[in-house]
Amino acid sequence: MKTVGIIAEYNPFHNGHELLIRKAREGGATHVVIVMSGNFVQRGEPAIFTHGMRTRAALECGADLVIQLPVVYAVSGAQKFARAGVRILDALGSIDEIVFGSECGNTELIVSTARAIYSSQVQSLIGCEMKKGVTFAVARENALRTVDEKFADVIKTPNNILGVEYVSALDEIGSEIKPYAVSRIGAGHGESGGVGETASASYIRELIANGGEWQKYVPSAAAEIFENEIKNNKALVNYAKFETAVLFKLRTTSCYQLSLAPDVSEGIENRILAAASQATSLDELYMLAKTKRYTHARIRRIVLNHLLGISNELLSSPVPYIRILGLNSKGTELIRMIRGSEKLPIISKTADISSAGESAKKMFEAECRATDVYSILTERNGVCGLERDYRVIIVK
Repeated sequence: MKTVGIIAEYNPFHNGHELLIRKAREGGATHVVIVMSGNFVQRGEPAIFTHGMRTRAALECGADLVIQLPVVYAVSGAQKFARAGVRILDALGSIDEIVFGSECGNTELIVSTARAIYSSQVQSLIGCEMKKGVTFAVARENALRTVDEKFADVIKTPNNILGVEYVSALDEIGSEIKPYAVSRIGAGHGESGGVGETASASYIRELIANGGEWQKYVPSAAAEIFENEIKNNKALVNYAKFETAVLFKLRTTSCYQLSLAPDVSEGIENRILAAASQATSLDELYMLAKTKRYTHARIRRIVLNHLLGISNELLSSPVPYIRILGLNSKGTELIRMIRGSEKLPIISKTADISSAGESAKKMFEAECRATDVYSILTERNGVCGLERDYRVIIVK
């Protein structure tokens, strides 16, 4: 028996994701566990489809068990996103390997880069570089280049960066889970256009939003699920609504309230609110607010955290539970096997949250708030309380 873990967003699930699961199977995996973002994702926006639909798509396309990455961590930077995902996998007590796509596809190089980054020498160099007013990403790359050029090259691409953070998270907690990098093929992250039957998730979202032909980039089972959602006008996100919600929130808030969001420092809250008073679109807001140190991505995450009421204090709290979103017969088998040996409470019914402790209650309250916001960002407005009413998806 070999159990493999994958940390993902599946926004939406596409052919590249199916290939990664297939590679895990070819490597001997008998059980595949996914830790997946909920209704909001790391780039600072709502997922195009609900976590329920994305869970079903993953289960229909090779996954056995889908666990939620709480929204608090799902919308944070790469380091906290990766650490939370790894801690959930480690807490299951049954994961042998974490499999991830990367641009280099070289596990040994990813591991060496992770250990170089978190060495005292490089951390000191990063601090010196940051004093020059550059972004953290640039500071890290410059620091690594003084040690080894190949390490600096590794962290130029997003999936390599996540791989590095997975490895450092495993090292940090002394996990016995082994990392395994798989080479990405076809279209790269964020690229427009497809290569054969592969395309980036962002390009697929663009096609879906504009009524383009996206189906060939998505496994048929997942495409059927998503097409039904679009046809029923039920769960597809309307980004114009999101834009209005963000601008409204920022135009009716104070600098102090915004300063409570994660990643806010050096008075960036003042700049964001000044931008919001002039901007008539999110693109304009991000352009006006960004600085040499505060990138578009960081601004987007600050703004989203504020919209959802996520504070730095909440983000600093450890992962409090393992929440099941969906499973098949193999996933059920795995849960039965690990019951009693897991390091965190396993939540299969939202009612179980009440017995999981105060930290779990606060984390789930944040999840419920996020879904209540998400429910009015879809084409057809939803009611409040959908997260509390969620039922685990079972696929036979």
